[in-house]
Amino acid sequence: MATTTAQQTLCPVCHQADQVMSAQRAYERGVSRLAPPELPVGNFRMIGYILICSALVLFGVFFILIWTGTIFGGWPLAAQITQVSITIAAIVAALVLSFIAFQRVVQGDLQSQKYLPAYDEALEKWNKLAYCKRDDAVFDPQTNKVVSDAALRAMLTIDMTTEPQAVATTHQ
Repeated sequence: MATTTAQQTLCPVCHQADQVMSAQRAYERGVSRLAPPELPVGNFRMIGYILICSALVLFGVFFILIWTGTIFGGWPLAAQITQVSITIAAIVAALVLSFIAFQRVVQGDLQSQKYLPAYDEALEKWNKLAYCKRDDAVFDPQTNKVVSDAALRAMLTIDMTTEPQAVATTHQ
């Protein structure tokens, strides 16, 4: 079934439809300013926790494998108990640090989830936009108005530096 020009979206600048495409298609064809909004994700650096936990576990492994197998066997009982206590403390400290790191990652994910409604709204706006290749113009087909680059960035950017607005719900 052929579509006529009247059924197609017309560009508000040149009033033609032959070079008009969706924002998604334009982005896929290389119009980088029409990138979809970025999914909000919490960023938490884990490398410090990983390095500290690795060092603690290696310290514990050193005590267990090296000292126990070589010179430690002839040491007095108090020294052996101290060595085992230090090793267990290092392993427990690594586990505690791992738990703290995991909790911070979970909190970051929960924080990101607060921004998902704003992401959905930005994605919905992006899906409605059209692009005219001839005029290099981004526009809203519903209002038939050209969207400036600044307005486009504002429309598709999710500000994660401020607290999201609460969604009002009513119970009837």
